[in-house]
Amino acid sequence: MKILVEVFASLPPCSGGRMVKKMMRDIAEKYGDRVEIKIYEGTNEKVKEYGIETTPAIVIDRDIRIIGVAPSMETLENALKEAGL
Repeated sequence: MKILVEVFASLPPCSGGRMVKKMMRDIAEKYGDRVEIKIYEGTNEKVKEYGIETTPAIVIDRDIRIIGVAPSMETLENALKEAGL
């Protein structure tokens, strides 16, 4: 079963958003088809659906896990493991 990872970044992306997007490329390379990554930039319906007011934000399996900071790779991987990866 794939883990859905949704990333929310400002538009234009801040340094944190750029860092998170790069981390997602690394996660995609490492975990391949075990993760499904969707990146949203700027204001959109998904931002409103989750009530996200601060970016960057990372939602894992519809649960807001990280908001307002670019996490370390270790923190991100721990959040993925907690979600069942």
